[in-house]
Amino acid sequence: MCIKKIMLLSAMAVTSIITATAIANEFLPNPNYKFTENKNFYIEGHLGYARQNYFSNEQWIAPVQGPGEGTNYNNNSNVNGGFSAGVDGGYQINKNFAVELGWFYLPNVNVMQSASPAAYLTSWALYLAAKYMMPLPWMNDTDAFFKLGAEYRQATLPAAALFANGGYNTSTSHSTFIRPMFATGLNHYCSKSFSGIIQYSFFMGANNSFPLLTSGTGSLGTVSANVFTLGLGYHFAV
Repeated sequence: MCIKKIMLLSAMAVTSIITATAIANEFLPNPNYKFTENKNFYIEGHLGYARQNYFSNEQWIAPVQGPGEGTNYNNNSNVNGGFSAGVDGGYQINKNFAVELGWFYLPNVNVMQSASPAAYLTSWALYLAAKYMMPLPWMNDTDAFFKLGAEYRQATLPAAALFANGGYNTSTSHSTFIRPMFATGLNHYCSKSFSGIIQYSFFMGANNSFPLLTSGTGSLGTVSANVFTLGLGYHFAV
């Protein structure tokens, strides 16, 4: 009976040691884990703030209906910026290069203060980018990275903000365009599967979006977005 108890306790002790070792190894930082364990795929989530200056953009501050209706009267309605979130996924080719596909939600902007309900310009950006990573010798398990690619961006105006309703001098409710984008930041590997991310992203705007009806007066345009985020990444194999 004592022998059985000893064997049982020994088995439990060995199991505990193996489990503790496995957990320790999982959360032991290792800058080369992506290659030794073939975890070349990754997904990332980002939350933060996007700076978009519709407040002082001269085309957006004076709609047809007159004073009190432009974005410069709406300094509490995301006309300077607001909440942003994004997600991306990629394949790491080697220790320095990856290919990435991502999507970002950009802040909704109330472009007509007295409209009821509020008239929000909505916008998002989809991008495909090449990513370059460089380990930092003075920061353990941390890469500096740079992304360069192309964005497909869409912006939408609600019916309440169009010319027929006394709003902006355009009949176009959708604007889509392709422009360059880039991002940079730091990626810290806190385990073999997870990493923390600090990132700045720039999504270019377009001056020729939402063309005005009056000939020769140009377009409303879509402003650029400067996006500052914190994120979490998960690395895995397929």
